Amino acid sequence: MFRFAPGDRVRVLSHPLAPPATVTARWSAEEIGDVHGENAYAVSGFVTRQRESSLAGAGYEAVLLEPLTAWRMLGDGAFRRAGPGVVESSGGPGVLWYAREAFDDLVLVVDWRLTAPEANSGVFVRMPAPTGDAAVDLRRAVAEGYEIQIDDRGVDHERGVAGSPRHRTGAVYGLAPAVTVASEPPGRWNTFEIEARGDRVSVRLNGVAVSALHDPRRRRGHLGLQAHDAASRVQFRNLRVRRLDAVGPADAGPRLDRAA
Repeated sequence: MFRFAPGDRVRVLSHPLAPPATVTARWSAEEIGDVHGENAYAVSGFVTRQRESSLAGAGYEAVLLEPLTAWRMLGDGAFRRAGPGVVESSGGPGVLWYAREAFDDLVLVVDWRLTAPEANSGVFVRMPAPTGDAAVDLRRAVAEGYEIQIDDRGVDHERGVAGSPRHRTGAVYGLAPAVTVASEPPGRWNTFEIEARGDRVSVRLNGVAVSALHDPRRRRGHLGLQAHDAASRVQFRNLRVRRLDAVGPADAGPRLDRAA
């Protein structure tokens, strides 16, 4: 699954002052034997291939996961480096939240993968800033923010049952069901595209529209990544943000296809 296609306009993050460039060719991670599972691209104006993590679509900016100096851990658990630009959750329950900035309307793109079928996590948007009481703040993160669920089993812990669309990967946790299963199996990378605009939160998973919610309760907040429990190790990479308040109506966002 490629993020960019030939002809797409991209920014090379290692050269922040360079103007946008054009993708001219691409190679899958399998083709080039990349040990970190990253695709590579030829980009106009650059002699060497560029890894996917070094690129952002025009209009997007990177939210760096390492070093984690802009992030804070709320509650239990931790995140550790698991590769270049990759972090992995451990323990929990807790949320790693982006303390540097709260965001208004945005499109958030983030890659994630499970290490086991029973792994559980989530991506938060519009999360309220913690106040200092971890137990209260964790409840507020779910009750006042929006958690995009990662749990292929769809476990509803309150009812003790699996297969719940409102608790399945891609759902807005407890609020909007994931209408289809679009995730790759453990060990393969997936991509969320989460748009929070006005009173609407919508989610695409691997290019497939999976959930949408209309809810006016919060229109600004922080990003977060969940550490769910000791058995759930979930990896994240390539966080990208497009600020809709700064650029007006969103386009279709990064193009995703299912070619390897």
